[in-house]
Amino acid sequence: MSTSDLVASFLLSADDWVCDGYSLDVRYVATATGSGPEILAASLLLNPLPPQRTDLGFHISGSRFLIGQIQIPAARKAMLVLAIKRAVAGEIYVADQTLRLLPDSALDFYSEMLFRERWFSELHLQVLGARRPQPSSLELATADNEIRCATPPFDGVTDACNWLGLRVPGTGEEVNSLSIRVGPPVDMIFDECRLSADRLTLTLHAHPKFDISRVSLAVRAVPGSGLLGRQQVAGEITWRRVKSGRRCGVVKIDLPKADSALAMLMIEGGTVRRQWFIDPTKARNNRYLAVQHFDRDLRMVRAAVLESSDSVKFEHGIATLLFLLGFTPSVQLETDAPDLVVTSPSGKLTIVECTIRISDIAVKLGKLVDRRGSLSKYLVASGHPAEVNAVLVCRSPLDQLPAQASEASRNKVMLLTNENLLSAFDRVRSPNDPDEVLAGAANLASQFNFSK
Repeated sequence: MSTSDLVASFLLSADDWVCDGYSLDVRYVATATGSGPEILAASLLLNPLPPQRTDLGFHISGSRFLIGQIQIPAARKAMLVLAIKRAVAGEIYVADQTLRLLPDSALDFYSEMLFRERWFSELHLQVLGARRPQPSSLELATADNEIRCATPPFDGVTDACNWLGLRVPGTGEEVNSLSIRVGPPVDMIFDECRLSADRLTLTLHAHPKFDISRVSLAVRAVPGSGLLGRQQVAGEITWRRVKSGRRCGVVKIDLPKADSALAMLMIEGGTVRRQWFIDPTKARNNRYLAVQHFDRDLRMVRAAVLESSDSVKFEHGIATLLFLLGFTPSVQLETDAPDLVVTSPSGKLTIVECTIRISDIAVKLGKLVDRRGSLSKYLVASGHPAEVNAVLVCRSPLDQLPAQASEASRNKVMLLTNENLLSAFDRVRSPNDPDEVLAGAANLASQFNFSK
């Protein structure tokens, strides 16, 4: 897909999804220049629901940086579509001024919508601008003091950017960028969905102004009863209005012999979400049964992988997750070694480095390449096959790592991000073929190279 086709597809889908009453959240950090404010990092989030917390808007204007957030809880569709189009052109309008994303030559684009294996398929487009020199330590120190004196006060640039979830200036040679995300007008409500006794119950919530006739819903039962386990069920959804203003739809489907079911929610031709639902009484992965017997619902493993700030716990959590997926991981005690050495049932070797900090990725990547080469040579000298896979695991979302993903791809290292980890947890209840998982991850990594 060409860049122009990617942008056109995003704009068409955004116009289809957005309704009157969507909320808009704009976050930005920009630098003052002689030609006007230049965006360093910014995001636009359009959501069918109002923000959970109100009064989060602010604008701080210092001698070097402009930092802030705007929230509009219910906006007209025309205004929202205009904001999206301006953002695609590299502009946002805040505090009575236009902030611009300046390119080296022309704006570039990247989208998670190219990834076929996403489970939640919100619309996404990242607009990429120039790679600028980093501000000096003196400029950052001055900005820190200005921000501490501002209203509301933050403990410098880092605190303010972390609050907004944006890249901190001065932390690396990153490309300036503007990220746009549009949430779907209809989605599954997991707490009200379940598979039990061969019956799947699905609950959907839709924006009150969305045309529900455009919803498609398919299910696939595993193991199921042949083609009877594959059904289109949108026509069987019973819709009603709930007090919060949302439309609520419920459908119940009989799926004989099913211990798991995949639900596929779509808006006409575009996927919104794919989600597995498991009958907890029929889990077939004995590794999962063994681990969850001592760690109910994998709460501790999930916390270690998705939330912990302790790098050692993160490594142990990744090792447990790999075990659940059918691999045999080994935590290394030697300091001059990869975090994990992993084997698959066919004997394929993989070395793994884990990090919870984006700033560590370059160092970890270099170590992986060196250690893979060293291990391959040692295997050849010992009369064994030389193939060794290298995997770098980082908990950050992929849209925060375009440069790192490009570098990993060039070095033939598989980069696993937050999206991959969430997907892996969806797969642990059922038996997996680790070699297929490894091949799929390698194929996915090879499809995308984000360098210009």
